[in-house]
Amino acid sequence: MPNQPSNPFRREMYDSLESFVDHVSELLGCPITLEDTHHRVLVYSSHNEETDPVRISTIISRRVPEKVINRLWKDGVIPSLLQSKKPIRIEGKQEIGLGSRVAVSIWRADEVIGYIWAIELHQALTASQMDILENAAAVGKHLLSRFAKAKRPSTSVDQEFFWKLLTGHVNKQEAEEKLMEINQTALNNYTIMVFTFKEIITKEMEKQIIYLLKVMDNVKISLYTMDDHELILLASAINKQDSPAAVFKQFIRNFPSSLAEKFQITDVYGGYGSIYTDLRDVEKCLKEAKKVIEVKAKFPGEAQAFSAYQDLGIYQFMDVLLEKRIQDGFENIAIQKLRKYDNSHNTELLLTLEAFLDESESMQKTALKLHIHTNTLTYRLKRITEIMEVDLSVPSQKFMLYLDLKLLRWHQK
Repeated sequence: MPNQPSNPFRREMYDSLESFVDHVSELLGCPITLEDTHHRVLVYSSHNEETDPVRISTIISRRVPEKVINRLWKDGVIPSLLQSKKPIRIEGKQEIGLGSRVAVSIWRADEVIGYIWAIELHQALTASQMDILENAAAVGKHLLSRFAKAKRPSTSVDQEFFWKLLTGHVNKQEAEEKLMEINQTALNNYTIMVFTFKEIITKEMEKQIIYLLKVMDNVKISLYTMDDHELILLASAINKQDSPAAVFKQFIRNFPSSLAEKFQITDVYGGYGSIYTDLRDVEKCLKEAKKVIEVKAKFPGEAQAFSAYQDLGIYQFMDVLLEKRIQDGFENIAIQKLRKYDNSHNTELLLTLEAFLDESESMQKTALKLHIHTNTLTYRLKRITEIMEVDLSVPSQKFMLYLDLKLLRWHQK
């Protein structure tokens, strides 16, 4: 029976992660990087001038660039690393500055807790070198537990504190002290984000969501919680060059698309409240974010582009206005006339009017939206004004019509 290759690693021979990584680099003759599960660099070996741009960028920023992470997901590399305990070869991708590599996952039981990356400079790793890398991952499991200063995850205690914040049961001093205790600095320009999911968030989905929260750029997530169909985040902007509003809107757009692309989690949409500096406003900010979600659910067409509470305009007050209308027992007579005409003549004049007002009275946009000719639209608008006996050129009448149309829709929903 052929001799099995000896394992060159013993846990007790290392006094740090650095000494371990340097030993792996010496054995394989190539640069080595040790990362956590969120692609943050824990330690790295030395390298000569021949290393590639991605390694340099990763070391400088202490994490793998997001464009590289996205590409590795698209090419199936990271999904493979999350399934296999064997080293995986990654072909170079010069267009993003990534040279040829071999990566292996570090597993603890059935969970990936880190990665070892080896850059192939002049030649591919041999089969025996692949075995060395696999053995390194087995020892790395114990060394990570012993030495790694991992980012502190959100615990059940943090979750309880976050819910106290969200429900207004924490004062400013207490909140800031607790943030310091859980390794979070006092926040400036924060907001509350809410994402709603089509289905209840499962444990597997939770792991995938947390992964994405850790690897996405520009937004710092200080606290998060998941409640049935909802993900709630306490977020602040990292990128100082852009306004916080611009950063938050980009995150609201990108997070659902990343969930769909990487994990096939679809039908997710989000919104965020106003931007605050005082933690006593967290409860109010949550209510604002939930209002964005409510409006997007009830008006999926015109509200699709809404991200922030500030985007809502008159929609902020729909429930208050509707309650007042119901209390007064008031109905818009002009709208009643038009609805009665539609029912009797099988027409769509009420729909036409709403589309016309939605599109800021643009004939071209309205005709395109309704898939009709502008001449047809002109005729319909003439009939609408005749039936309703309302002058659409008068701003006060036009605004009242628009508001009552939206209140009608809100009430029906």
